[in-house]
Amino acid sequence: MSFQFFEYTEKEHSQWNEFVLSHPHGSIHQVSEWKDFQKQIPGRETVLGFGVRENSSHKILAVTFCVQMQTGFAGQYWWYSARGPIFDPQKNSDAGLFLMQEIHQRLQKKGGMFWRIDPYFSKKEWQHLEKKYRSLFLKKAIQNYQPTDTLEIDLTQSDENILAQMKRKGRYNIKLAQKKGVRIQVLEKGKCTSQDMKDFWRLNQETTSRDRFSGHEKSYYEKFLNTLSDYAVLFFAEYEGERIATAISTFCGKKAIYYFGASTSNSEYRNLMAPYLLQWEMMQYGKKRQCHTYDFLGIAPEGEEDHPYSGISEFKWKFGGERRTYAPGHEIVLNTLWYTLYRIAKLV
Repeated sequence: MSFQFFEYTEKEHSQWNEFVLSHPHGSIHQVSEWKDFQKQIPGRETVLGFGVRENSSHKILAVTFCVQMQTGFAGQYWWYSARGPIFDPQKNSDAGLFLMQEIHQRLQKKGGMFWRIDPYFSKKEWQHLEKKYRSLFLKKAIQNYQPTDTLEIDLTQSDENILAQMKRKGRYNIKLAQKKGVRIQVLEKGKCTSQDMKDFWRLNQETTSRDRFSGHEKSYYEKFLNTLSDYAVLFFAEYEGERIATAISTFCGKKAIYYFGASTSNSEYRNLMAPYLLQWEMMQYGKKRQCHTYDFLGIAPEGEEDHPYSGISEFKWKFGGERRTYAPGHEIVLNTLWYTLYRIAKLV
C-alpha cells in the first residue's frame, strides 16, 4: 500500500473530524476545534496538523495535531500531540510509521527539542509498535500530561446494570441526593452566561483551595466551553437555588470524558452528596449523545497508594466501571543537545 502525506487546512475540517469521531482511538483532543482551542492559549499559538491518506482511495488512515509548547527553559520549546497520533496499530501500523517519520522531518526543520506523543494505545499495542519504530529513537516521556490509567463506564448497558456494578455507597449517595431535592442543570452550546462562569469559578476556587491543587485560569475554562461548544457541556448541581457542585464534561464521538469538577466547601451542603448525582446525570446525558463510554479521566495506577490521584480515585471507584491502562507518553528527539540538557534539568 502506498501513502500520501498531507498538512491540515480548513478544507480538511469535515473529513478530518469524521475520521477522528469514528475512530476507536479518536477523542476530543484531535478534532479540528481542539486546534482552535489550543491556539488561544498563550504560548501555544502554533498548531500544525498532519495526516496520511491511502494513495489510490484517498481514504484517511492516520492523523495528528502537533501543538508548540513553551518550556520556560532557555527559550526552548517542544511539540505535543495529545492522545495522538490516531491510527489503527494493528491494521495500519505502516501508515502510522510513515506519518511519524514525515512529521519528524518537518518538526526538525521547524525547530524544538522533542515531539511528545501519548496515543490511546495499550501497553501491548505499544510494545508491538516500539519494535517496528526503533528508527525514530523513541524515549519514555519525562512526565505524562495524560493519565496512564483511567476508569470507564460502559454506557451501552442498561441503567440497571450500571447501577448494579456500582459500590453500594455510590448507589446510596445518588439516591440520597435525589431524595434531598438536588437538581441538575445542563448548559449546552450558547446557553452559558457570564453569571454561570462566575458560579463555576467560585466553586472551582473553593475546591482548589480546599484540596490544595492548582487549576487553570478562569479564561481557560471560558475558552474551553466556547471553542469546543459542540462537545463541551457545563453542568451544575443545585439545592434550593444554590449551586453547590459543577462539572465540565465533553461528549465527542463515542467517548464522554469527565474533564473538570468542583464542589462547595460549605458543610451545610456537603452531606447532600451532589457530586454523585452530578456524575450519574452526566452519564445519562452521555447516553443521549450516543456515547459508548464514560471516561473519568484518570485514576491511580495499581499498587501506587501514594499517587496524586489516590484520593479522587476512591470517589471514582464508587461508580464501578473498568480500569483502562494505556502506554505512557513517549518523546521523539528533535535536537539531541537541547533534549539532553532539558532532561537533566528536569531530573535534578
